[in-house]
Amino acid sequence: MQASKKHKFIFVGDVVCEKKPHFSEELQNLLRSAEIKSCNFEAPIAGFGKPIDKTGPLVSQNPEAPQWIQELGFNCFSLANNHINDYGKEALLKTMDQFPKDEILGVGNEKEAYSLNTKTIDGVRYGFLAYGENGYGALNGDREFGHAWVNAKRVNNDIQEFKKQVDILIVQIHAGVELLDVPIPEWKERYHELIDLGADVIIAHHPHVVQGIEEYKGKFIAYSLGNFYFDYPSNHPQWNTGGLLELIFEEKKLSAFKFRLVEKNGQSVELKDETVSNDFIKPLSERLKGKDYEEYVNIKAVEDWENHHASYYAKPFNGLADYSLGKLLKHVKRSIFNREVNHNLIWHNLFIESNKWLVERVIRIKTFGKNRS
Repeated sequence: MQASKKHKFIFVGDVVCEKKPHFSEELQNLLRSAEIKSCNFEAPIAGFGKPIDKTGPLVSQNPEAPQWIQELGFNCFSLANNHINDYGKEALLKTMDQFPKDEILGVGNEKEAYSLNTKTIDGVRYGFLAYGENGYGALNGDREFGHAWVNAKRVNNDIQEFKKQVDILIVQIHAGVELLDVPIPEWKERYHELIDLGADVIIAHHPHVVQGIEEYKGKFIAYSLGNFYFDYPSNHPQWNTGGLLELIFEEKKLSAFKFRLVEKNGQSVELKDETVSNDFIKPLSERLKGKDYEEYVNIKAVEDWENHHASYYAKPFNGLADYSLGKLLKHVKRSIFNREVNHNLIWHNLFIESNKWLVERVIRIKTFGKNRS
């Protein structure tokens, strides 16, 4: 009997290129060894369209970034993310044009964004999908062109129907609380639901830091691969540390996986030692099933509220979350020069799932105590 063939797929997290990346020889060799090499292409190329009206930074990439990343070996691109629409439809269309049509996931009009991308390798049918959480580019009823929304009404039925068409269904999701090293329970529950509906593998990104890996009902979830190559300033200690995931498929199922850390230093990206990588991911994965998991999330949620979200809820109405001298002076300035209600910030608070769920969690804690989370 002929031995079944193994297929290696590689996934990494977020990519934003201002300058051309340089990969170590070991990383280049690893990419060459895989049939599918996928990344989240985080933002449109610069020089096209106009900045949209939104809360948060507007991000774009060097016009040569698509060429660079393809030359380095990538051949599958998730574009379903919160920055891909930062410069509107024109910039997104121009960005899409830089890649082969059958290699991009999760963007376009509704038919394009929610469609299944299939690849057949040695008779095995693989299906690929990409979604993002709600945002200023999500196909949530506010626009006709953008990225697929993971909580759209159609998604659950789509997952069930697409699974009937393929042997392995791989779903990438751009969602989560930024800079938090665990998924909040609401996202964990949603990913479990998608597995129950038919997804075989879920690979997520967006928090900009690595989160843990989980096996759920024999299926595989990577909650965040963090940044792979992100040319955007940050002083966070893990901003330039990401995860690279090798998945090995055999006999129409996932047979093995390997997690490796990658580190960006300037324009150079290299693989970290396997022992270092395992020591890094192990406690993050163990925390997902630990008895202190939800307590940890609650603590981090309250910290995030105090550092950010309390002000987010005060600012739209020129209010104050606290009365420090600096914030009092800013309040006076806003009261004199900008008394309009910031509806964009209110939308950001109420409709982007990670923000909404985090704040709901904090309000329950502050109202009923930590045991009523």
